[in-house]
Amino acid sequence: GDSEQRHGGAASGDEVTFIARLKGWDEQRDFKRIVNFYGETARKTGPDEQLTVACRQPPASPPDLTGYSAGTEEQLRRLSLLRSISVEALQLATERGFLIFGRCFNCEVFGLKDSSGALEEVRRLDGLLFPAFDSMPAHKSHTLKGSTKSWPLGLLESTTATSIVLTEGLPDFLAAFDFMLREQKIDEVAPVAMLSASASIDETALQRFSGKHVRIFFHNDEAGVAAAHRWTGQLRAATEEIDYFNFGRFPNINDLADLNCAVRSIPPAVIINEEVLP
Repeated sequence: GDSEQRHGGAASGDEVTFIARLKGWDEQRDFKRIVNFYGETARKTGPDEQLTVACRQPPASPPDLTGYSAGTEEQLRRLSLLRSISVEALQLATERGFLIFGRCFNCEVFGLKDSSGALEEVRRLDGLLFPAFDSMPAHKSHTLKGSTKSWPLGLLESTTATSIVLTEGLPDFLAAFDFMLREQKIDEVAPVAMLSASASIDETALQRFSGKHVRIFFHNDEAGVAAAHRWTGQLRAATEEIDYFNFGRFPNINDLADLNCAVRSIPPAVIINEEVLP
C-alpha cells in the first residue's frame, strides 16, 4: 500500500524502489527525480554494473530512535492485555533490546528495533489505527523513515542460537517469546521477523542463516504462503534445514499471535499435542 511505499516499503527488486530506498526519496512524489537519477547512473556505470548491489547497503539516514526507550511496568502491562502476551515474554523481548515505547504522530506507541539500526516499526498502544496523513491512509503499523523492510529483524542477535523462528510481522515476533518461555528454549531458539510479507530477505543477510534450523511461521493466507515460498527459495542458499508450521490445522487461528492467545486461554493439550518451536 501507499503507507509501505512511503515509510519503508518492501524490497520488490524494482529499480524505482531500490533507488527510493537508497536516496530516501518518495516513490510517487519523486518519481521523475528517480527516473532521471537511474538514467544518469546507467550512463555512468555501464550495463555490466549492478545498481542494486549499492542499493542493498544500509540506508544513509537510518530511522531516528530519539525519544524511544524500554517500557515502564505499566506500559508492559497494557501491552500484555492488548496483545495477550505475558508480561514475562515482553520483559524478555525488552532485555534483548527489541521492544521499545515512545510517541509517534502524537500517539503512544510500542515497537520493535534491533541492534542493526536498519529499521523500526511501531503500533499504537491503544490498539487503534494511526490517522490518515497527507496521501497516507489510516494504518495499523508505521515503519519509521529510513527503515529497510527487507532486513530480518533480530538476525544479528541469533548468532549463538541453533534454531531460528522466522515470523511474519511484529505481533508474531513478540508472541514467539511466550513460546520460548513455555517450551524452555530461550537460549537455543532465536526469533527473527520479516515485518512485511511482501518483502524479500536482504541478500546481504542470507549467510547469517547458515547452519541454522529455520522454521517459518507464515500467515495462513495467500500473502503468507507466497512469502514462505519466496523466503524458502532465498534461504536454500544458506541452509537445508527449513520447515514450516501449518496454522491451517487449527480453526480460526491464522498466525503465531493467534495461537499464543489461544494457548494462553485454553489448556495447551486441547489445542496442540506437540511443541511449536524447533
